[in-house]
Amino acid sequence: MQPNPSERDPYNGLTSLQPTLPSAAYWDAEAYRRDLEVIWYRSWLMVCREADLAEPLAFRTVRIGSQEIVVLRDETGALRAFHNTCRHRGSQLCQESAGRLKARLLTCPYHAWSYSLRGDLVRVPSKSLPEGFDKADYPLYRVALSLWRGFVFINLAEEPDGSAESSFDRASGDLSNWPLETLVTGHRLTKVMNCNWKIFWENFNECLHCPGVHKDLSRLVPIYGRGLMARHDD
Repeated sequence: MQPNPSERDPYNGLTSLQPTLPSAAYWDAEAYRRDLEVIWYRSWLMVCREADLAEPLAFRTVRIGSQEIVVLRDETGALRAFHNTCRHRGSQLCQESAGRLKARLLTCPYHAWSYSLRGDLVRVPSKSLPEGFDKADYPLYRVALSLWRGFVFINLAEEPDGSAESSFDRASGDLSNWPLETLVTGHRLTKVMNCNWKIFWENFNECLHCPGVHKDLSRLVPIYGRGLMARHDD
């Protein structure tokens, strides 16, 4: 029987001096573009709960970098995701952040191209169409969608690897004892952080600031008072 990795080498911190990221990683526009291309446009991202789209024709839009996505439940009950962009002139299809469609079609408010909730172009208003035009050639751009225990994930890569679950870090813990499927959204809070995403990410994933900033939390969880996050960090 192989020993558990945490038992074999319980320390998960640095063993030598390592430089931090250069300052340009937090403010340079090219660095941000690279972050989007390499990380955000290739990763499975949680966008909502299945229960948030409980009824057929319910939809929600989400923005990732420069890309806006619409996630919806079609008339058969299946969840689908598309770029929120008409194939004609690129107009925004769903202009609200969430709601319920009035019909079983996504109709562009600009020139009235209409798509089924499976993303197929089914109607254009023009009485005459150019020779060779085939509606089958102009579906909405589909976005990969993955469900995990009541959570809805999307991935903007053309051919994403695996599923949302297969991308999880197994060492982060086992959540099988939590009844995640039965959770319902009680409140939704949206906050815009005026900083590069890595600043918030780093702050959330380390506790060096906890003794001075979160005094009550540090008293409740003594390890936080030592500037640590997990029991093996020391």
